[in-house]
Amino acid sequence: MLAYYYKQVKLDHFYMKSTPQDFVERSNVRGFLAIFRDWAIIFSAAGISIWLDNVFVYVLSAIMIGCMQFSLGEALLHEATHQNLFKNKKWNTRFEFLFAYPVLVSIAQYEPEHLDHHNYQDTERDHIPRDYEYYGLNKPNKNLFWIWFAKPILGFSGYFYTRFVICLKPGKGALKILSLWIPVLGIFTYFDALPILLWYWVVPMFVIFPCFIYWSEIADHYNTKSGSRTRTGKVLNFLHHNNGYHHVHHTYPTIPWYNLPEANKILCPKDVDVSTSIVDTFRQLISSKSN
Repeated sequence: MLAYYYKQVKLDHFYMKSTPQDFVERSNVRGFLAIFRDWAIIFSAAGISIWLDNVFVYVLSAIMIGCMQFSLGEALLHEATHQNLFKNKKWNTRFEFLFAYPVLVSIAQYEPEHLDHHNYQDTERDHIPRDYEYYGLNKPNKNLFWIWFAKPILGFSGYFYTRFVICLKPGKGALKILSLWIPVLGIFTYFDALPILLWYWVVPMFVIFPCFIYWSEIADHYNTKSGSRTRTGKVLNFLHHNNGYHHVHHTYPTIPWYNLPEANKILCPKDVDVSTSIVDTFRQLISSKSN
């Protein structure tokens, strides 16, 4: 009991004395493990579906693959953009072929827009207000259920993601992306496996993955009092590398994903927008406050 007491006192002292710098430590091992985990789930989902050869299993597999594409091509790409994915800063771009190129994006393309969002939030340089306008969120008589749920599932988010990829300035990013995709297409063509690539990567990438981006973008900022919303749901934060802890990330963008939950407890004020579930998020989206 005495040992437990002293341990608790030590923890309480740590929480009272903690500063943002206490959470800013990167790990090459954690970065590679995160990438490996995501790809392992993707290959497992595709393998089980191919083995069982059932349409319902395929649908579940495609949803899981799209979910993990978000983990790679949004959550980890986002971490790499802030140089949080690896301790070795150069590795964040050196290994982007593992998480960015597969979803047709590069850090060089993604970074300017995202850093403008951080540095000039809610100004004309921030893409989020423009996206909300395009989604229809600024209309006075909007139907939030239609915009939040039905619209992305019916294909709008896939169209928007395609538009986003095309509108990004290509330059060297396009050449890097092609340096991955030309060999991939060649290998799948050689083994007569293009249908597998189509159904288990391309379809989820343009149908499921964009839905998660769309939902996340709206949930992060729309109809908030503090500017950013923290979503504490355990399942999605586990799958998406704590992507829901958005307020603490905006305040301290140098904190890597695995430290965000603890940093949120200690460093965030109590009056920030917090959602505990998807239902709670939707309830906040339709609340009386409007943008």
